[in-house]
Amino acid sequence: MPKYYLLLLSLLGGCDGLWQGLRQPVAENCVANPAACGPAEVCNLTTEVCEPARAADSDMGSSTGIGGECAPTDFCWQQPLPQGNSLRSVSMLSPTSGFVVGDHGSIWQLGPSGWQSARSPTKNSLLGVSAISATAAVAVGQAGTVLRLDGGRWSTVSCNTQVMLRGVRAISASDIWIVGDQGTVLRLQGNTCTPLSSGVQVQLNSVDASSSTNIWMAGAQGTILHYDGSGFRTQMSGTKEELRSIYAATAAEAFACGTRGTMLRFVAGGWSPVSLGTTQSLEAVHGRLADNVVVTAASGAAYRYDGNVWKSLPTGTTNRLDGVFVTSSEAWMVGDFGTILSGNCQWRHRDDWSYMVGERGRWTNS
Repeated sequence: MPKYYLLLLSLLGGCDGLWQGLRQPVAENCVANPAACGPAEVCNLTTEVCEPARAADSDMGSSTGIGGECAPTDFCWQQPLPQGNSLRSVSMLSPTSGFVVGDHGSIWQLGPSGWQSARSPTKNSLLGVSAISATAAVAVGQAGTVLRLDGGRWSTVSCNTQVMLRGVRAISASDIWIVGDQGTVLRLQGNTCTPLSSGVQVQLNSVDASSSTNIWMAGAQGTILHYDGSGFRTQMSGTKEELRSIYAATAAEAFACGTRGTMLRFVAGGWSPVSLGTTQSLEAVHGRLADNVVVTAASGAAYRYDGNVWKSLPTGTTNRLDGVFVTSSEAWMVGDFGTILSGNCQWRHRDDWSYMVGERGRWTNS
C-alpha cells in the first residue's frame, strides 16, 4: 500500500479519536447550576462537578458520621478529627457556645461537651450560619437551602428558590435576613419567607446588621447595599472587586473585604479603601464594635484592627480561612480541611492561639 494511503488512514483514525473525545459530554458546573446534580449526587464545591453522594460521604465524612453515627458497613472519616469537611461560616454566642457549618451539609455545635456533630437534614453545602441561642440558629447554602434549628432539631425551611444562598443574619428569632446569587434577598419572619427586591442582579455574598434599620449587604462587582428600614440604597464602594464579607460595626461604621486584598471602611457617611499590604483575597470580616475587627484571608493570614492600626495575626496555618466571628474575649476562624482556630484578643504571641488544623490527612494540636 502506498505510503500516503497509510498516512491518510492514520490521520483519519486520529481525527476520529479526537472527534470521539470532543463528543464526550462536559460535566456541567453544579456551583453555577445546582440543579445539574441528580437525586443521588452532591456538588463538590472544589471541582464544581457532581459526585455520587456515597463517594462524597466516604471522602469527606465524619468519624461519628455527619448527621449521625457511622454505620459499621460504611467508610468513616478517621483523620483529621473531628472531621475533614471544609468549613465556611461560624457564628458564636460566647467563647463556649456557637455553630459552624460547611461542605456536604456539615453542622457542628460548640457546647459543654465541646464540638459535636449535628444531624443535618441536607447534603447540600452550607455557606452561612447565624446563631440566635443555644437551641436556635439558621443556616443557608446550596440550591436554596435554608435550615432552622428549633428545640434541638434542624429542619428545612422552604423559601421557594434554587439559587445559591451565601449569607444569613438573624437580627432576632423572628427577623432573619438571607442573601444569595442573582441579587436574592429573603426575609424570614416566623414561618414566612419573603423575597425582597434588592434592585441588583449580582451575586450577594454577605449580610450583617446592627439593627433592623441598619442592614448591610455586599457582593460581586464591588456591590454594597444598605437597608434603612424603608428601602435599599446602593452605595459607592469605589471598587469593582468582588466583596466577600461585610461587618456592621455600629450604626455609623462598617467594614467590607474582598478579592485582591480589598479592604473598605465606612465612616462619616462614606466608604474608603484601607491598605493591608496584601493582594491575597480577604474572605471574612467580623468584630466587636469598631475597635476590635478581624479579617481573614485565603492564604490563612489574618489581620486585626484595634481602632488605630491594622496588625498581622499569627494564625499558624496556611489553610484558607472562610469565616470569622469575634466574641467579647476571643475570635474564632474556620476554613479548609476542617480548620478551626480560636484565640484571645491580646494577640501577642502564637501561644495565644489554640488551633485545630486538619491538613494532608493528619490532625495537629498546638
